[in-house]
Amino acid sequence: MTATRDRQSDLDDDRAGPAWDERPLFGASRGLPWWGAVLLALALSAVAAVVDMQRQETLGGIYQGGFVLGCVAAVCLVRRRNLFGPMVQPPLVFAVTAAGALIALSPDEGSGRKQLLITVAFPLTSNFPTMAITTAVCVAIGVARLLRQRDPVRDTGDRGADDAAPRERKPRQETRERRPRPPREEAKREPRPDRGPRDPNRKPTTRKPRPE
Repeated sequence: MTATRDRQSDLDDDRAGPAWDERPLFGASRGLPWWGAVLLALALSAVAAVVDMQRQETLGGIYQGGFVLGCVAAVCLVRRRNLFGPMVQPPLVFAVTAAGALIALSPDEGSGRKQLLITVAFPLTSNFPTMAITTAVCVAIGVARLLRQRDPVRDTGDRGADDAAPRERKPRQETRERRPRPPREEAKREPRPDRGPRDPNRKPTTRKPRPE
């Protein structure tokens, strides 16, 4: 019986849906964990960087689109309780994917610091505004989710506490002074007259029965 009840309670929980802090921005399903959101942004950005490097040997519009889409999708699909990581991850994702793609996939035209600066620093500088705007958008979405997705039980309790504010009690009117009642006089009992000694020759009186 106990095992059956436990299974039934689990089924009821599944039907009820995930908790409020496990949901994404849209829908009532369970969102991505923090590591899933990080992998999503990294994967889309890396694929876009590889495509751009193979197409034009530098980072352009395809990488920018994949980077923005990956970071925004991560902050929207992650669980509410794991929101901090995707909010601040765009600079790290940009540094890993952009610098890694430029170093690994750039054509080998010689070595040296000057050539390294030309190959890596210039594309990173040209794509820096995209990274800054994406970071601002992700932070804005994260703050909006923090304000919108809140514990419904706590909100209900706060509203109930506000509705049940203590009312001002009206001051009671001063009670009238009660005058002390005069003490009751004890009723004077008159002494019963003495009947004298009982006559031993007196016959006892019998009561007559009442007619029915």
